[in-house]
Amino acid sequence: MPALRAEGIILRKYFLRETSYVLVVFTREFGKIRGVLKGARDPYPQFAGNFEIFTQCDLLFYKKKRNMDLVTHCEARDFFLPIRKDIERLTYASYFIELLDIATGDHDKKEELYLLLLESLRSLAAGAGPKRTARVFEIKLLETIGLLPALDACLKCASPEPESNYFSVSGGGIICGNCVAKEDMAFRISKGTVNFIRKIAALPLLRTGQIKVAREVGMETEKALKMFIPYHLGRQVKSMRFLEEMERGGILMKD
Repeated sequence: MPALRAEGIILRKYFLRETSYVLVVFTREFGKIRGVLKGARDPYPQFAGNFEIFTQCDLLFYKKKRNMDLVTHCEARDFFLPIRKDIERLTYASYFIELLDIATGDHDKKEELYLLLLESLRSLAAGAGPKRTARVFEIKLLETIGLLPALDACLKCASPEPESNYFSVSGGGIICGNCVAKEDMAFRISKGTVNFIRKIAALPLLRTGQIKVAREVGMETEKALKMFIPYHLGRQVKSMRFLEEMERGGILMKD
């Protein structure tokens, strides 16, 4: 089988034997792959510095039918150095790659997710607000994988545009004031927040920066997605919990 070329972003790496790594890379052309990088931990490795997490890179690899793929070339395109110099941006970048890793399976090609991750890292590196960047990333990811909350009508009675909106974490969308008593995991959500999520989902990624968002809407969106994402993915996202701990400790600002 001929060698395959791919453009990717490294999600994870871990040791394999004395001189090798396993890389988990989300590629533009093939989705998520797992490949062995032999000789990377030699005293004078040919790949030195090219395989840190969330590095954008060019890969050359051989696809294996049974075992992990074999990576024979890994050359960095962008290390996103400004992110690595800031603990808040570094942690948000870690959140993005962990969330993408959890939400996708191996070899599930979704070029739009690759571009979402790439543009989100570029935005963080360029100085964009980490929280806003995270909300856009979350909404766009949920939309792409088919998990975006239903926001057009009440989940229970199908009433369109209910006057009083409540967000149902377990149901995955909004419910009206008449139906909220039947829900255990629901809290009030403003129309501004509902409209913000809708607009982000509807716009092309590169135009989402045009949307203005009030502080209260940003906080409410964060609350809803923090509860919704782990519930529907079935796993806690460790890096988000770390962000919350840093906020509680006063290391990061809460808003």
